[in-house]
Amino acid sequence: MRYNMLTELWGTVLYGIFWAAALQFIPVVLRRMGAGTELIALYTAQTYLGSILTSFSIVLMRRRRTKSFAVWCWGIARSLFLLFAIIANVPWMLVVTALFWVLEAFPSPAYTRIVQAIYPEGVRGQAMSVVRLGMTAAIVLVTPLAGWALDQWGYRVLFPLGGVVGLLATWYFNRLDVDEGHLPPRQTRSLAGLWSVVLRNRNFAIHLTAFSIYGLGALIGIALYPVVQVDRLGLSYTELGLLGTAQSIAWLLGFVVWGQAVDRRGGLWVLRLNLAIAFLVPFTYIFASNGWMLLPAFLAQGVISAGVDLGLLNTCIQLAEPDQVVEYAAIQATVLGLRGLISPFVGVALVALGVGETAIFAAGALLIVLSWLILGLIKIPLTPEQMRAKRQMLRFRFPLRFRFPRT
Repeated sequence: MRYNMLTELWGTVLYGIFWAAALQFIPVVLRRMGAGTELIALYTAQTYLGSILTSFSIVLMRRRRTKSFAVWCWGIARSLFLLFAIIANVPWMLVVTALFWVLEAFPSPAYTRIVQAIYPEGVRGQAMSVVRLGMTAAIVLVTPLAGWALDQWGYRVLFPLGGVVGLLATWYFNRLDVDEGHLPPRQTRSLAGLWSVVLRNRNFAIHLTAFSIYGLGALIGIALYPVVQVDRLGLSYTELGLLGTAQSIAWLLGFVVWGQAVDRRGGLWVLRLNLAIAFLVPFTYIFASNGWMLLPAFLAQGVISAGVDLGLLNTCIQLAEPDQVVEYAAIQATVLGLRGLISPFVGVALVALGVGETAIFAAGALLIVLSWLILGLIKIPLTPEQMRAKRQMLRFRFPLRFRFPRT
């Protein structure tokens, strides 16, 4: 396990550099190039294209090793960023990003299965948090420099450099020692067989419903965030880089906390707590009148980026049957992809109907609260580790105890 954790750690450090130098700035670059809210919503929807197709990846992986399948998809996807050196308009940028997100997210069930194979259950949360700490630390260090470089050199220099680093991250991931021999073979032969698992698992169906509503609340106003940042507040790339740094620090600290929480309380508990925190993101945009008023939103986004990352994957493993984790992961990714494809355009449609930004952000916040309530309907038995954690919490009681006198 130690070798795999260190290998994935270095790979995620390189991926963090790729993310900081390229992926996080794409919406703002599109806005600077003249893209309207419709095109920004289109880009946001693109990030879920690969997730929608993950159900097909299960069928394709039946005769292939999951690691090789993932590496090929990611390698081709990240090499596309080299094309940004010659792209100078919004339509072609959206074509390249669409292809990238299809290939980047398509093998996500493979990654879930690999995590199940290389990290034991009792330490999986902490191992994943260490790996992602490396990625987040790289983002914290690189984001301010990337914002400055984007101001000075432009995306046609920075994005291809980020793509090269992304390819190096893929090479490191390929070095993982993944032994799938002890895992049961994949039994899914068709899409109908894949989706039948939802009908057999009430808790998983509730989870998908709650997280879909959360996604609608989180994404309904996302196309308006760059509009607020650029048009209303007039933030520069450098200022956005500083806010991004604050978000990355919160992201970093989030992994420290949530990794241990996953092992002690379970992925579901972590996921629900992060839905409560997510309320702050759209709520903050309602009142923002300068850049620093967005700081709570960026900090909350950093915290939930870590918590939802760890919580969502581990909730899937927690609710799934042990021999069908990859099928559950594919269903989860597909549902979330459909949600992500539709939700950004809901906000754009509301704007076209004359609904104001404030109302859209408020609706998003209320939907997040609703998702938190629905997720609370899931009831699952506690593991021995979670029972010990609960008993530990019960030790902290109010020190004064009152008793009636004996008669």
